[in-house]
Amino acid sequence: MIDNLKLRIQEYINNRKIVILGFGKEGRSTYHFLRDLFPEYQLCIADSNIEISQEIELKEDPYVEFALGEDYLILNQNYDLVFKSPGVSLKSYSIPDNQEISSQTDLFLMLFSKQCIGVTGTKGKSTTVSLLQHILKGFYTNVLLIGNIGLPALEVVAEMDIDTKVIYELSSHQLEFAHHSPHIAVLLNLYQEHLDHYNSYKDYRMAKWNIANNQSKDDFLIINGDDYQIIDDVEIQTIKSSNIKYGFKENNDIKWDSKDKEFSINSRKLSFDISGFPLLGEHNIYNLMAVLSVCDILKLPLKNVLEKSQSFISLPHRLEFVDEINGIKFYNDSIATIPEASIKAMESIKDIGTIILGGFDRGIDYKILIDYLSQRESINILLLGDVGKRLQKGLESSDYKGNIYFINDFNQIVIEATKLSSSGQACLFSPAAASYDSFKNFEERGNEFIELVKQFKRLQKLM
Repeated sequence: MIDNLKLRIQEYINNRKIVILGFGKEGRSTYHFLRDLFPEYQLCIADSNIEISQEIELKEDPYVEFALGEDYLILNQNYDLVFKSPGVSLKSYSIPDNQEISSQTDLFLMLFSKQCIGVTGTKGKSTTVSLLQHILKGFYTNVLLIGNIGLPALEVVAEMDIDTKVIYELSSHQLEFAHHSPHIAVLLNLYQEHLDHYNSYKDYRMAKWNIANNQSKDDFLIINGDDYQIIDDVEIQTIKSSNIKYGFKENNDIKWDSKDKEFSINSRKLSFDISGFPLLGEHNIYNLMAVLSVCDILKLPLKNVLEKSQSFISLPHRLEFVDEINGIKFYNDSIATIPEASIKAMESIKDIGTIILGGFDRGIDYKILIDYLSQRESINILLLGDVGKRLQKGLESSDYKGNIYFINDFNQIVIEATKLSSSGQACLFSPAAASYDSFKNFEERGNEFIELVKQFKRLQKLM
């Protein structure tokens, strides 16, 4: 298998000058993969971090050169084939005519697309791929989960055989310059996100659509038929694959009937005890329907698939119950980095007394969240960061009648939420914003919130 891969990659490279653009987790993975196959092939590493050249492994490699520092993108122009890492934005970069932008994702899909189930969307990707992996492991001996969820694709090549099922969580950054698509592609939803990485919301959406734009008539595209943005966009894409829609609306191929508690799958009826499903919220029913769509294509027994779904354990930071203090239930939904995600969270948790919103401002439109809060029963709102300031201004100019508080210190949010909420109510941390103003990522932010809850509970026991 490796010899065949080496030959295919060699034909693809075709003696071109290669640069690995961005030397983070995925960039390093690309370097090791190429170096293992081609020990003496000249490679360049381009990154803003000038310290990279001092790493022992790289200093001992006589076939590596560097394009480092603030001008690394300009220096990158001298190369024919670019393996771009997801974190590098090219929105202000003019691609030379003789240069091809590729990536680890593109290379992996070129080699293994027929074995891949790719999942993308603004929200719900990690939950959906993890649920899918949990289910498929009950039917196949070798199921691998890779991509945006944390494991670079090329690191699993040695574990693969022709029967391996690969579930690939794909971000817009990974798809942006992809020239190949997975055999089964899933598009969950499209909302404003990552606008700091793209020149427009349309550019972000078009990057997502690369999950299907390179499919053939023998492939499958699964889309959320209730998502108006997806339905609008699909009309302007050149999609050759079979199109399968899921959702609550009647015209979908796979539907959920909340009244009769059953799925309709291409006219087949399948009852489901929703009370046994471990994921909260209507949005997770959508995620389950996406998984059912994949399993139906794979011709798996869907009754067994649904039974298997009920033993799934939810991922952290996604409507995660943390603890109860003075009768107040605390929920961590740090994954919510856009207003639509926070709205779904509020619709999923009962008796919310206080919601905590705000964080790093990436220029997203918050009108939908302000309108939603203005129309629902009033709750206490704790606001943080630059997004909090925007929301405060918007809410004070709206019809919102509830209490609004701005907090400068993240460490005080649990104390303040406890003061504002009553026994029997819930406190929901669902920021609707990125975390980069104070934290490395949403996981770090969520973990800090959990620790604050636990600290406050310990303090309460001592009083």
